[in-house]
Amino acid sequence: MKIFIVLMTIGLGGSIGALARHLASLLFTGPLGLPEYLAIMIVNILGCFLIGLVFFLIEGLYNKDTNSKLATANLSKPLLDKGWWPAPDPTQPVVRDFKADLQSELLAAFMITGILGGMTTFSLFSLISLNLAEKGNYIPLAINAVGTVALGWIATYFGLWMGQKILTRKL
Repeated sequence: MKIFIVLMTIGLGGSIGALARHLASLLFTGPLGLPEYLAIMIVNILGCFLIGLVFFLIEGLYNKDTNSKLATANLSKPLLDKGWWPAPDPTQPVVRDFKADLQSELLAAFMITGILGGMTTFSLFSLISLNLAEKGNYIPLAINAVGTVALGWIATYFGLWMGQKILTRKL
């Protein structure tokens, strides 16, 4: 039953994300007049920022008292200094952990895998890059390929950083 709920949650989020990508692409290429590759690049970079932010917030809010994937990240130091993400404790109440795990799993399924996974698209990025290469548009190809990867990495880091700033203000 749990897997069915997670899959439906991902499907719902994915449909929202795919619609968001399409509408954003229409906005960027239509009224703003950007080339398609720049429109998709902006959407993917925005998705990278949001995935970093959402991931940090989910880990920080729902998995505060358990071992986190972020516990070893440099950005987590201010939270670790305040006692977040301690080493695993075998005596923690199982019911509390299960509830927090389920909530964070469903939220991550909806937001990260669903909405943001549906919104961003590596396959469309690859197709657009291939089309640019086949048409000999090497400068837009370089902007698309290098820009998407480099700016995506920076945006993800900035999203994680923003998540850390939001959580440290809540302390």
